[in-house]
Amino acid sequence: MRYFLAALLALVLSGCDSNTPEPAPAEEADLSATMADIPATDWQQSADKAFQDNAAAWQQALDDFTQNREQAQLDELRDRLQSWYAAFVDHYLLAASRSCQLGQQELLNRMDTWPLYPGYLDALPQWPESGLISDPYLEMTRKSLRTQHGATDASEASLGFAALFVALNGTEEAPKALPLLAGDDEIALRRRQYLQLAAEQLVTDAKLLSVEAPLDSQALKCGLEQTLARHARKDSSDLEAEGLFIPATVRDVNAQRLLKGVRNMDQTTLEAWSEKAPGIKESIAASEEAGSEALSAWLNQP
Repeated sequence: MRYFLAALLALVLSGCDSNTPEPAPAEEADLSATMADIPATDWQQSADKAFQDNAAAWQQALDDFTQNREQAQLDELRDRLQSWYAAFVDHYLLAASRSCQLGQQELLNRMDTWPLYPGYLDALPQWPESGLISDPYLEMTRKSLRTQHGATDASEASLGFAALFVALNGTEEAPKALPLLAGDDEIALRRRQYLQLAAEQLVTDAKLLSVEAPLDSQALKCGLEQTLARHARKDSSDLEAEGLFIPATVRDVNAQRLLKGVRNMDQTTLEAWSEKAPGIKESIAASEEAGSEALSAWLNQP
């Protein structure tokens, strides 16, 4: 009980930051969460370290690019973003399980919203003045970006990893050339400001989902359901007619690492989970050959 109360207290205190207002915690937490007894502290600490180390490496690369603004620094910045994203995907099952436990699925979704409308965030060749970054009337702050995220449609992403990839890399049809990020004009400056603010929000959101407390079987099952839904969504096609887009890096990293991250989950957590959820350990092992079907079969068993 004391772990759950501590988790809720940390969430409330984080939400009280006047500079970074957050959604309120779930109005009524499932009482089963108070009985959580599947250990996850080591898993959480490992995930946090990977995320924070990569966030620090990204920030250093962003500082270097801000100072030098050359192609070599931009290439390094792009590499660091991909590495940071890989660390996020590697531990997605844990983040999804925490979001279920805390009733914060929307917060997790904000960390990586896709498919998305790229023109909502930044200019495209066919609409050279489109996007929030090009809007001189939009104050470039974390608060304003949170307000604009999903303002009228769930795919209107102003925050999250996928949005960062759009701002930094562009799209396959319109890749970002160095001057669009390194120039001295107002729009290039706003792009650099956006990169800083969006990254800061990712760090804040990750901290809100970081709770060193036990999990319960239902939260882990919910997290696995979300993970498999994400795995299926990465193959979404026929988006172009709707103006939607999934960055290539998002597709590739999830294809390569999402299910591998499930198989590499903390073994102490898995052993305790398997005692309460018969067959899960075997299904995870089987997914190496059978893929997501093995996990779906376990979830759908009577």
